[in-house]
Amino acid sequence: MSFGEVDAAGNIFEKTWWLLQSGWFWAKQTAQGDHTTIAACGGMDRDYSERFVARVCVGPTRAVKPVPSVELAARALRVARRVLGDLPYEVSYSGEDRVRFVVMDDGEFGPFERHHLEVFGSGLLDLRWGLHMAVIDEVADPLPLGEVVAVIRRVHQVTQGSEYRNLYSKRLSEKRRRHDWRIGVTGRMSSAKGQVEWHSLDVPGSDSFARAKNRYAYCPSIGFAADRLLSRKPDEPVQAVVRPVLEELLMHAGYLDVPNSVAAIVAHHQLDSPTRPALAPAEPPAP
Repeated sequence: MSFGEVDAAGNIFEKTWWLLQSGWFWAKQTAQGDHTTIAACGGMDRDYSERFVARVCVGPTRAVKPVPSVELAARALRVARRVLGDLPYEVSYSGEDRVRFVVMDDGEFGPFERHHLEVFGSGLLDLRWGLHMAVIDEVADPLPLGEVVAVIRRVHQVTQGSEYRNLYSKRLSEKRRRHDWRIGVTGRMSSAKGQVEWHSLDVPGSDSFARAKNRYAYCPSIGFAADRLLSRKPDEPVQAVVRPVLEELLMHAGYLDVPNSVAAIVAHHQLDSPTRPALAPAEPPAP
């Protein structure tokens, strides 16, 4: 082999190596994403009147190409049917970048929003689910972890369906995007007499979980385990989303033996078993 042939072979190798590195870097950046969509979901530590709230937000890891704004409302309606099922929701707002759906309920001081869902053209879903917890004499019912898990499960199921993926346009060579999640549960609600905290869980035997005495439930402003819920694969089981949330929910509520407590909760709610229906049966997709 002549010197010129060796030099040419070296150039080919160098260019091939550069292409491989560029492809690897592009794939890594694509998987990591820019996380701009989920950044809109903050304030999960706020208190609500009339109800405790489980807030579940999910959006594409990379910014998407939006569909024409005139098509958003119809596509958002299909998503809302999947999330809210047969609940009597109404559309409280529809604009060029988002559509808001609410489920009303009767409270002590008149009608209020029990559930609240916003569907964005960016692919962001923001569900604020009013938990069914009675407050009697300023004492709240135990936190219904089964309902919290069911809400997360429902949204997880929706993100795997075509109604959700049709919220935004597909880019070339794109199949299914990774998702970013933010999930929070309020530790307090506001009543006519002040603030009411939840102090216990609805899981049998949870009263025996070791817990700090002077620690009330707290939710960070960006939700539980926010850094662990970025760039999740769309085909991951719901357990991959629920377990980190449960771990940090208990930690921020002052529970001491978090791993064993979460194991008991997972066993009670059969989270490691095959997927079961979440909440009420969802309305079938519109033709």
